[in-house]
This record gives sequence, structure tokens and C-alpha cells, in this order.
Amino acid sequence: MKRILILLLTILSIGCTTETPKEYSLLAYVPQNTATIIQIQNFESFRSELKNNKLLKSFRKPSFKKDFNDFVKYLDYLKPNSKSLLCLNELGNDSFEYTFITKFHPDLIATDSLAKLTTEKITYEGNSILKTTLNNRVNYSFTADSIFVNSSSKVLIENCIRSYKTATIPETFKKVYTTIDETKSATILANPKYVSPLLKKLFPNAATDFVSNFGAQAALDLSILPDEISFTGIVTANDSLGHMLSSLKNTAPNAYKMAKVIPPFFAHFTAITFDAYEKFHPKTKNSLLDALEEVATFEFNGTTFTGLRFISSSNEAITQLQTKPEASTIRNVKIYTNEDATLFKDHFTPFINDFDNSTFVILDEYIVFAEAEGLRNLAMLIGMYKDEQTLFYQKNYQEAIANLSDESSLLTFVNLGKFKETFAKSVQKKYQKEITSINFEEYPFAALQFTNEKGSNYAHVHGILKRNTTKPSENTVSQQLNIVLDNPVATAPQFVKNHITKRKEIIVQDDKNALYLISTAGKVLWKKQLDGQILGKVSQVDLYKNGRLQLAITTPQTFYVLDRKGETVKPYPTKAKSAYTQPVAIFDYDKSKNYRFVFTEGNKVAMRDKKGKTVSGFKFSGSENDFINPPQHFRVRSKDYITFQESNGKLHILSRTGKPRITPKQNIQFSDNTMYIHNNLFTTSDRKGNLIQVDGKGQIQQTKLPVAENHAVVMTTKTLVSFFENKLRIKDKTVELDFGSYSKPNIFLIQNKIYVTITDTDAQKVYLFDSNAKPIAGFPAFGSSVIDLGNFDKDKKLELVTKGENNTVLVYKLN
Repeated sequence: MKRILILLLTILSIGCTTETPKEYSLLAYVPQNTATIIQIQNFESFRSELKNNKLLKSFRKPSFKKDFNDFVKYLDYLKPNSKSLLCLNELGNDSFEYTFITKFHPDLIATDSLAKLTTEKITYEGNSILKTTLNNRVNYSFTADSIFVNSSSKVLIENCIRSYKTATIPETFKKVYTTIDETKSATILANPKYVSPLLKKLFPNAATDFVSNFGAQAALDLSILPDEISFTGIVTANDSLGHMLSSLKNTAPNAYKMAKVIPPFFAHFTAITFDAYEKFHPKTKNSLLDALEEVATFEFNGTTFTGLRFISSSNEAITQLQTKPEASTIRNVKIYTNEDATLFKDHFTPFINDFDNSTFVILDEYIVFAEAEGLRNLAMLIGMYKDEQTLFYQKNYQEAIANLSDESSLLTFVNLGKFKETFAKSVQKKYQKEITSINFEEYPFAALQFTNEKGSNYAHVHGILKRNTTKPSENTVSQQLNIVLDNPVATAPQFVKNHITKRKEIIVQDDKNALYLISTAGKVLWKKQLDGQILGKVSQVDLYKNGRLQLAITTPQTFYVLDRKGETVKPYPTKAKSAYTQPVAIFDYDKSKNYRFVFTEGNKVAMRDKKGKTVSGFKFSGSENDFINPPQHFRVRSKDYITFQESNGKLHILSRTGKPRITPKQNIQFSDNTMYIHNNLFTTSDRKGNLIQVDGKGQIQQTKLPVAENHAVVMTTKTLVSFFENKLRIKDKTVELDFGSYSKPNIFLIQNKIYVTITDTDAQKVYLFDSNAKPIAGFPAFGSSVIDLGNFDKDKKLELVTKGENNTVLVYKLN
């Protein structure tokens, strides 16, 4: 939470400003121990900038905004024509008041607008104080030496009257004050010591105490543009007080490169760079860190990581750590375990205090540590690093860092989409729902950068929250998720529909027969143990005709129907008499959800209704030979046909009742390919590579394909795809691939567009082509199983899911 609050401190400074070195007159009226001062150069201009910022405009009158506006409501009736100061002070525990200071002029107060205002004059030490009541809120004002002071607190006004004539401005304050850029809309002066309680008031559920020791004084010039909120300035530190920034005093800033190992869906990261570790941590003697240039802590998927970057991959730390015990290997990268809990512990304070080093991985010049429970996420990180899909390679990150210095001493980066929930939990409960409703889609990141001046007691500060105008590069493929299962993946992952969100989720099984349902965020929603490996694909049904979908799953012994939570749906599961040899075929003849489940056990066939009862009207119960593929249902010109392929070459084409509807004139030496309807004919292929088509009278047509034995064909009503050796033929066009071990090709028809896919399982390459045999840009991509293709999330871009390496599931987005 510390690194997050470093950012919050800077964002807060957006509400605080100071005066120029030429005019200290207003500063004499600033209350003592002020947490923040916002010096506003032009009051109306500043208001206009706030109103025109697109992000601020998107807030739909939230109560936290209303509460603040009510708090300073009196300021709506003021028309300053010169600099103004807005100060915030703590008065008593958890209570803050404001003071507004500006030069008086005759038209300062819009009296016509204050008709409903009640006033009362009070005298204090010979000075006249005007008490005003507006909308049940009381505030106090007085004027002296042409300076107008208004406050929500009578105590602050009285203190101001007593002290303004003898007020002195500390030299430390003057030093930061001279750095103000008066061309900016406002400047923030913040004293971390007094800001800490203010932060605690704003964020009661966050750890804010560390802020008080961060530095001595901050001066930040604020710029508010329609697409951007940013600030630049300095923060001072004092060695004698042991401020956090003092630890960077003797170091020189360096380039930050840790983004090369940070996943793009990180929550936040903080990186510290230096020219020499011993200058950063002079009391710690550890030769293993002599070549260290950067250390960072980051979080994603609920796991906190600590990353170290060295000058090169050849250094003493990497050499020594490579002798640690190996836990596993992912993508030919070893994951190590570490039993030395003291390793590098307390080596990166005060910025990184929590350091779990239970497990780690070495990636070139990087070492990334994680807690033992983070092994799965560490494996995901390896995959993204190998595929160059980490944060560094994302367009929106590159645009964000273009606004920062190339080198820094301390950098905090927050993924606002991921951070929003954490931010909401930190504020008062009544504001939490409103915070989570803020749309940060066009504002992916907020960044805060400190660049230390070597040998000095101050650091330059730059913070930015900017609207992202960069669209993902068209015709590229980006990895969205890298999910690690508890055991190796056994089935090709596929998409299933979530009937609540209308989006897709992932269903997959591991080699211990555990079934996983995974959300669009990569979270395992549930895991259920089955009694065997799934046959074929998982289907979805709506048994109750209420829009709620269930999963229909076949193993050799059992037919399961599971609800959205992974619970079994009665009367299922049902058991096979001996063993299911094909996936259960599910027919919905009239799209009425009166399902028919067709079970195949060798040469036996049984049809049951959705309640598990035998359909007595279906007369076909099997044949003498085993069936080689699941039965298929087709509707051609308003008639229903059910097909069965026997191992001896006999093709059954039946009616709904199981009676022969078409009798082929001869047997077919079936290949391994199933039946299709192509050009209105029943179509498959034989072992010799002929396309076999059966018409409505049972006549058989043979057409030689450019294939031989061990080929594959798939088709739609109009598109035919074949594969043999290394030649993929789509319609009349042929693509020659590298020789390898390939999956069967597959066809997807999505939004009236044909996609053809095939996977080289040895080389772990997924290929994707259009209907003209042209490769989709960005492919081949890494993957080791057949894919499923569809719209996985809320945007219109397609995603595909495939098996990665060993126990990983990958999701890619087609940009």
C-alpha cells in the first residue's frame, strides 16, 4: 500500500498551491502546520480547466465531489482577480478545515448572489470578523491590509489575526517556493508531516503513516488539460530527520527497464534505480549486489513479486542462485526454490520492506522472486517474457513513459483499471461504490517519478495521468492471459458462454482429470474432479428453458451435466453400461431445447431425453460393428437426418425415429474424418484421399483430393479444407507449412468471416488463415493444442484460447 500512497500523495497535491518569491504577503496569513496549500494563479481559469478535463467531467456528480463542493460553497461567490491560496489544516483528530486567502478588491464578493446568506459581525482583538451562514454551513471572513481571508473555522481566523503581523517564512519553505512556475494553473505546496493525517482522513482504510517521513517539503506545479492532469516540481529531504528520499541522496538515477518482466495486467509497480547499490544501502555489505542497477516490487493476480535487474546476466548473484534446488521448468526456464529466508531481506528498505523470496526465476539479467503460493503466477510471467508480451511491449505503456524522463531514482506506476478496486476499499464506505463506477478505460496508467540530484537533498518530481490516444496496432496479436493449472493440461481449452455476463469463459481439464472453469480475468472460478478424461468437446444445454446454461460432459464412464457453479444437475451424472466410446451427441431438432442425448458404447446406441429417460420412439439401437465417430444430426431442406459411421464402412442415414431415410449404394472405406453437409450432399473422405459425397438417392460420387492416406478434411456448406503432410489447402489455394506434427485443421465462421486454424504441436505454433489462405497477421503464435476462437470479452475483437506449455492455458487477442 505504501507505493500506492506515494502516488496518492502526489495526486492529492493537485489540490494545494503557493506564492511567488516576489510576493510573500499572502503567505503571512497561512495558518501554521498547514498540510497543503494550493496557490491558484488565475481562479476563473483554474475553474475552467477543471470543468473541461475529460476525466473529471466523466464523474457524474458523485457524493464525494458534492461533499467537497458543499464544504467550500462560499468560494463560488468569490471573484479573485489575482493569486489565491487555498489551505487545508487539521483541527483536532480527523477534522480538517479550509482557509482561502486572496487580495481584496471591490467586486471580490458577488453580493447579488448571496441573498439567502445570513451574516453576523464579531469583534476579535479589535478586528471585525464577518460570520456567514450559507446552506447551513458557517464560515468566517476578515480583511486586513487589503488581504481577504475566509475560513470554515473561527479558530483559524482568530489564529490568523493574532499572527499575520509577525509571521515569518522559513528558509526551507522559501527554497521550494522559488521553484514555482507561475505559467501553470496552480502550484501545490505540501508538507508530508501534516499531509499524512489528511490522507488518513481521505483514505481511512489505507496505511498512510509512512507519508509523514517521505520528505520535508514539496512544491508541485499543476497542469490540467482536457486529456491530462500532470504536475512537476521538487521534494526536499533532511538527512538528520531520516527522510525516505535521503537514501537516494548519493546515488545517480538510472534507466528503468523492469517493465520487460512485468505482465501487462499488473496492478502496480514501484522501481528504484541507482548507479551503485553500496551508495543506496551503505550499511549493507553484500557483494552479490555489486552489479545491481534496479530493484522493483510489483503485483499481479494477487501475488507480490520483487525483481532485481543486474548490469548483465554474468554476475555473482545469478551464478550463486543457479545452484538452488529446482522446483519446475516452464518454457525451458527453471523455477528455483530458496530456503534461505534471510536472502536479501531488508536490503531494499525503506522502499521495499516486505520481501518474500521463497521461489524465484532467472530471466537473462533479471531475477524475479515470489512467495511460494505465487508459483503459478511466476510461470505465467515466464511465458509472457518469452513471448515478448510483457508491459514493456505494450503500446499504451510506451505512450505513457514517453511523458517521463528516461532515467529516474524512484518510479511508481499504477494500472488504474486494476487499482480502482483497491482505491475504492481505501476510502470511506459511502464513497466506495462511486469509486468503482469510474471508467478509467481511456486512462490506463498513472505514473509518479522522482529523479534525484546526486549529492543534493532534493528530487525532481513528475506525475502524470493522461488519456491514452494510442490504439493497439492493427493486425497484431497480443497475449491477454497466461493461466497456470495445478497439473499439466490434458484437453484443448475451449470457450463456453457465461449466461449471466453474456461473455465467454474457459473450460479445460488437467491430466489428473480435474475440470477448471476460468473467468475472463484469468481467475479459476471452480475446479471439479471427474472420473476420467473428457471425450470430445464440452457442450452447453439449457435444460430448464430459462436461459441458464449447463455444461454437458462425457468421460468413458460417466455423462455429467454441471451448473454454473460446477454442481451436478439431477438426474445426472449417469453411468455407462460398459464404457462410452464417443462423446455424447446432443440433438435439438427444432431449437426448442427438447434435447436428445445419443450415447455410443462400441456398437450400441441409446437415445435419452433431457430427463435421462430412454426415447422409446427411436428404434436404432446399434449394429454389428463399432461406430468410429459420434453420430451427427443435419437438417437439409426441412428434413432431419442422423448419420452413423461403422468401422466396416457402412454409413447409416436415419430419420428422427432411427429408421433408414437414405441407403447408400455401397460401403465406404472411411478415413478418420467425420460427416458433413457440403453443397447439400452428405460428405466425408475415404482412406485413399477421395472426397465421398452421397446424394438423396444414396448414389455415391468420388472426387480425388490432393491428399493420400492419413489426411484430414473439414468443411462447411461451401468451404472445403484439407491437410496432408505439410500442405494446407483452403478451397483451391494451397499453403505449404514447415514439416511437423500437426493437429487436424478447424474452421470457424464468425461474423460472416471464415477462419482456418491448425497447430504444429511439436514446434508449438498456432497458425490462423482467412478463407483465401492468407495468414492472419501476427501468426504463427505460441501454442501447443487446437484452438477455440471467439469473442471472449466485451470488445469486438476476437480472442483465441490454446494450451501453452505443460500446465499453462494461453489467451490471445486479435487486434
